[in-house]
Amino acid sequence: MSFTWFADKPLHTREEVARIVHTVSRGRGLDELATVIALMTISTEVGTGTGDDRQWWCPANDRVPATKNYAHDSKSDDNRSSGYFQQQPGPNGEPWWGTPEDMMTLSRAANTFLERLSDDYGRAANNPALAGQFAQRVQQSAFPDRYAEKWDEAWSVLRRALGDQTPSTPEEPMVWTGDPVWLEEVLRPALGDRLKTLPGWQNRGHGDFKDIRGVMVHHTGNRNATAESIRDGRPDLPGPLSNIHIATDGTVTIVAVGVCWHAGKGSYPWLPTDMGNWHLIGIECAHDGNEQWPDAQIIALRDTCAALALKLEVPATRVIGHKEYAGAAQGKWDPGNMDMAWFRGEVRKDMDGFVFPGEHPPIDPAPGPIVPPDYGKEVWDQLRIEWPQLGGRTLVDTVAAIGAKLGIDGCYDVKAAK
Repeated sequence: MSFTWFADKPLHTREEVARIVHTVSRGRGLDELATVIALMTISTEVGTGTGDDRQWWCPANDRVPATKNYAHDSKSDDNRSSGYFQQQPGPNGEPWWGTPEDMMTLSRAANTFLERLSDDYGRAANNPALAGQFAQRVQQSAFPDRYAEKWDEAWSVLRRALGDQTPSTPEEPMVWTGDPVWLEEVLRPALGDRLKTLPGWQNRGHGDFKDIRGVMVHHTGNRNATAESIRDGRPDLPGPLSNIHIATDGTVTIVAVGVCWHAGKGSYPWLPTDMGNWHLIGIECAHDGNEQWPDAQIIALRDTCAALALKLEVPATRVIGHKEYAGAAQGKWDPGNMDMAWFRGEVRKDMDGFVFPGEHPPIDPAPGPIVPPDYGKEVWDQLRIEWPQLGGRTLVDTVAAIGAKLGIDGCYDVKAAK
């Protein structure tokens, strides 16, 4: 990056930049990791100085004169690049990144960057090098390794930026506030004999829920983990660790009614930061995260999530994975290899009453009348016998005689013909 002029101070502090970018991220339904990748990019492209003296600038470029019509705090002669993300038009002026105003306006430029960020960026949780690669996919820089170097700075700036913010609240009121005392009542019709309960579940938990906003899915890391182990917890984390446990065979066990230590630190657009435990019903699946999900287990998970979402009157989008909430903050990746977008689609179908092929036993047709073994012979005899009560006629001859009487063309009485 080559600057030719600086104002006395930047348009925004780094923390102000972080807040603006994070607002755009949340508006797109993205998390802190997406914001960090964007901030790594900004720091790499337009950052100067070190330590507490480091600053991020918004340069205009004389080679794109229109960029000087918008707020800027510096100038650069780096090709035709401008703005926080050093975006530029195509060789013939094509609006690769929008208009000059789009490139020079932080929120617009951030939105364009995040729009082009690969959907699987969550794989970069706790991985600076991979996060840098995701930034490079968007920027196509001649120096692809530089983005990863700004990982720590980006996280530090974002944490400071969000430290004095009031947690966001949902726009719409939630249907249920307090412990979900109705868990068994709601899940029994959906699960039938697949549902079990641990004794004392109605009195178990770490305090009371606030308003319940959705459901969070986890995997235990061990396919043999039991409902009792979720109830009891670990030496470093007392149980209960989730409200519900789902075994590999599809058995669903209610463990606790109150708050459980399952979410920890993290954020999501419709959740207060680090408050998932108090707003989400937690489900732990006995699974190692890498293996193929047993059909019985994933079907039970789907049915459970659908029943809970219907009770809470929330859409399937309120079913999230731990990795979507805590991937950036804690490096969590559960529920492992499950594609949450696909799974939410299955939950939505379930909520809409879709009948999943092969999951319901076929309905046997009602039995017909009992037919005697010699039924065919009996019918044949009935047709060919000359019945005395019909004047020595067979059934067919009698029908033909009636047709002749009625004047139906082609019908005749065999007796009269003789």
